[in-house]
Amino acid sequence: MTQPHVFVAMADILNLRCDAWLLPTDSSVRIEQHWLKAHPELRGLAAASASAQFREGAALAEPIRPWDPNTPLPILTAVPDDGGWGPTDVVERLEAFVASALSAVPDPDDRPYRLLALPFFGTAGGGAGNHLGAALRTILDACSQLADTHRVDLVLVLRDRAAFSLAQKLRRDVSSESSWRSLGDRLHGKAKSLGQEARSGHLVPFLGAGVSVSAGAPSWSQLLDKLRSGVYLKPTEEAAFKALGVLDQAGVLEQLYADQHDSAKAFGEAVAGAVDLPRYGLAPALLATLPSAGAITLNYDRLFETACHDAQKPRTVLPENVPAVGNDWLLKLHGSVTQPDSIVLTRDDYLGYNSNRDALSALVKAHLLTHHLLFVGFGLADDHFHEIVHDVRRALPHEVSKNHQMGTVLSLFHEPLQNLVWEGRLDILSMSGSAPATDSGQATVQTAVAKAGRELEIFVDMMAAYATDNHSYLLAPAYNRGLTQCEDDLRQQLLVLSRHERSADTAEVWGVIDAALRKLGLET
Repeated sequence: MTQPHVFVAMADILNLRCDAWLLPTDSSVRIEQHWLKAHPELRGLAAASASAQFREGAALAEPIRPWDPNTPLPILTAVPDDGGWGPTDVVERLEAFVASALSAVPDPDDRPYRLLALPFFGTAGGGAGNHLGAALRTILDACSQLADTHRVDLVLVLRDRAAFSLAQKLRRDVSSESSWRSLGDRLHGKAKSLGQEARSGHLVPFLGAGVSVSAGAPSWSQLLDKLRSGVYLKPTEEAAFKALGVLDQAGVLEQLYADQHDSAKAFGEAVAGAVDLPRYGLAPALLATLPSAGAITLNYDRLFETACHDAQKPRTVLPENVPAVGNDWLLKLHGSVTQPDSIVLTRDDYLGYNSNRDALSALVKAHLLTHHLLFVGFGLADDHFHEIVHDVRRALPHEVSKNHQMGTVLSLFHEPLQNLVWEGRLDILSMSGSAPATDSGQATVQTAVAKAGRELEIFVDMMAAYATDNHSYLLAPAYNRGLTQCEDDLRQQLLVLSRHERSADTAEVWGVIDAALRKLGLET
C-alpha cells in the first residue's frame, strides 16, 4: 500500500513540476524579487488575491487567482516572523498552505497523491535567519505529520548546500524504516547500498525516457502520435502506417514532414518542440544531486541538465560542448533539442549511428567496464543499448563477461524474463509487482504505472540521502541548533582550531586544514 512521502530536493522550485507551491509572504503581501520569475505580474496578482482576512492575519494561506491551470499554483502563505518560529507556529502555517492547496487543485492523473512543494522559508530576512538548523528540523517534522494527516506528498526544495546536507542527515538519523516507509526491506538495503556507491564516485546514471515522464514528457508511442498530427496521411495509408514498426513509422513521418513543410529540418524541429519542456519532475531533480562525474541519457530534452544546474552541479553536455569545459559531463547519446539535426529516431538514424558516433559509444563502453551504471526509466529494449553491451561483452574474456556486473536497473514492474536474460550482468530491481495485463483497461494500466513510478522516485530519494557527501552544515553559521551534542562539541573544537595562530613554517599544512574547514562550512 502506498504511503504519503516527504521528499527533499536541491532544486529551483520555479522549475519543478508540482501541483502547487508555497509562496512566502506576510500580511502586507510583500513578494521577494526571486519569485517574480513565476510571473511578471506576480506582485499585482498576489495583492488582488489576498483577502481582508489574510491581511488581518485571520487567514494564513490563499491561492493566487487567476492562474494558468497548466502550471503549478502558487499559494500565498504568511510565514512566521522572528518571534514565531516555535513548532506550533510553523505547523499552523504549513497546515494552512496544505489545506489551501488541496482545496484549489484537483487530484492528479499521473500520481497517487498531489505533490506540493515548499521552499526553506524564512531564510531571506525572515524569522529563520539566526537559527537555520532548528528551523529546518521543525519544517521536516511538520511536513512528516502533515503528509500523513492530509494524504499528500510534500517536497522540501532547498537552495543551500548546507541545508540540503543537514536535511539528508536528519532523515538518515530518523531511520530508513520511518523516512522511506513504503520501500520494503529489500529495497531499503539496495537504495542505501547504491547511495553509498554513488558517494564513492563509482555510480554513473544512465537515463531513459521514463525519467522525463514525471515532467509530462511523451512516451515513444505518444511522441509518434504527436508527430503524426503535424502531417497529412491519406486514409487509405493509415492501416499500413500503423502496421509498421516504430522506427519505420518515424522514418515515414520524417519524409512527410520534409515534403509537406518544405524543410529538411521540419521533422527534427517538431520532435524538439514535442519534448522540450519547461519544468523537470522529481526524478531528474533527485538524480541531479547524486555525486557522479558522468551521466548518460537517451533523452533529447534538457530536463536533466537544467536540474543539475539548479542542484549546483552543472554538467558539460557532450557532444555539444567539445572540447569539454567542465569536469562533470552529460553524454546525450541520441541527440538534443538544442540541435534538432542530431536527434536519433528513425531506422536510418540508428543504422548510421555507429559510423558517426563511435567515440560516444566508446565512452559508454568504457564506463560499463569501469563503473557501476544505474539505469533509470529505461526499458532495456533499445537496439543501440544492446549493441553497446554486446561489444563490451566481446571485449572481455569469456569467463569474465559471463558474470561481469555492469550495473543496476530500476524497473517499474517485476520482469522475470528480463532477469533471466541479464542474470549476472545487470541487477534488475522492480519497484512493484507484475505489470497489469494489457487487456485490463487503460485506466488500470495508467494507475499501476503511476504508483510504480512514484515508488521509483521514493527509492531515488533514499539513494540521494545516503549519497550526500557534504557536511558543510557543521561549521556553517546558524546551523548549530540542528546538530547533536557530539556534533556541536566537534564544531566548537574545529572553530577553536580555525582561530589558531599560523606560522610560516607550517603554511602548507595550514593550507590543507583551511581548505577542509571551508569544505565543512567555515566562512572566511
